[in-house]
Amino acid sequence: MDIFNSPQRKRFFQSMKMGWYNVCPIEEGTGIPLTDQESPYALYYCHKVPPQTIQEIKHASELVGSVLMEAWSIVRTLDEETLLYYGFPQDAIKVVKHDSLAPFCMRLDWCWNEGTGVKKVIETNPQTPSFWFECTEGNGKVAEHFELQDPVFNTQNILSLSLNQHIQRAALLLNKSVQECRIAFTALNNAEDLGTMRWLSKKNKHKSAVLPLEYLRIKDGEYLFDSRTGKSIDILFMWYPIEWLIYDTDDKGERLWSALEQLILEKKIVIVNFGSAFALQPKSIFALITDLGLDFFSNRDAETIFDYFPRTSMMPEKIGNSYFAKPILGREGAGGFAVKSGEVAVRSHSNDPWYTEQDYVYQELLELPSLEIAQQSMTVVWGAWLYNNGQDELVSGGVGMRVSEGTITDNISYWCPIGC
Repeated sequence: MDIFNSPQRKRFFQSMKMGWYNVCPIEEGTGIPLTDQESPYALYYCHKVPPQTIQEIKHASELVGSVLMEAWSIVRTLDEETLLYYGFPQDAIKVVKHDSLAPFCMRLDWCWNEGTGVKKVIETNPQTPSFWFECTEGNGKVAEHFELQDPVFNTQNILSLSLNQHIQRAALLLNKSVQECRIAFTALNNAEDLGTMRWLSKKNKHKSAVLPLEYLRIKDGEYLFDSRTGKSIDILFMWYPIEWLIYDTDDKGERLWSALEQLILEKKIVIVNFGSAFALQPKSIFALITDLGLDFFSNRDAETIFDYFPRTSMMPEKIGNSYFAKPILGREGAGGFAVKSGEVAVRSHSNDPWYTEQDYVYQELLELPSLEIAQQSMTVVWGAWLYNNGQDELVSGGVGMRVSEGTITDNISYWCPIGC
């Protein structure tokens, strides 16, 4: 059976109400879906994985989460010069240092290569809705369809508990009860991002609205509101990159960031997983962890860094003549390239100047695992979600697998459902 494009595949994923089983690339900087380039995303297939592998990835992810929470607390104490060195946009620094509401969630990407024994976290993605439903709910539905077991149990309850705790904490920052707060979820107006936000909003036990990003407006520096209804917003889940947002303009060409920044700094709105999440979004966070050195961390975290973090630096010569280079604010593999023995071995097919003109970070070159699917050898990247347990400790949630025909996982790679 054709796992990429068949009537059975279409019927099944439509029955799941997963509107992004096929995807369109997003034009960088505008967020506009390029519909003429639609391609398959969800594979009509379920790869069987040993339960022990899932448990090991979850446990390792929680250990990594402990290091990242320590890194978050460090970033908030760094001066502007240091943050600029590590590639933080100057316009984002105030919000990063101001946001005291710790990250709500993040997705880790893993090189989990059981064949070679190399098990390293490649990067953290705290400010993205991508690959969320798939790891939390989608795998279980596909596994059941193919008569396998859900690989990770109780993930939806963990997500719902963490989400509602974070909403409560956001309300406290506003000195309001949750019942007094208007809650909204927003993202780019495409099937994947907005569909994921609709799904996420159902995990919230309080009344909320879901709206495309373009309907957000600011009223005279006083409040954020939904232009469709005119209602103000107190707590917002905005899944849109800060590094794009700080450059966005209105119809008159006026930049919007300063007005939003003012609302945040004056605590007229709380945006969940925003400044605190962006503190861990630059790929240079791994370089900061490397630069701090093992002695800086507790024994447990130092052991985690030694075992699971790849050596990463702002300078390639500190890594050697084989490394993977990625833009500091890179996303989905864009602008990345691998150097092997001093020669460029492979480049991402996506090389928009938005990414290639950024400063880069350099990471030791890792061999990603491969998997034979439909008579094709696919490169595998594992994703693992972590959630704040309400005490600023990260606990494991869903786990999932992305596969790609090339050696760099990018925005046209596939979701390969998994089961046990």
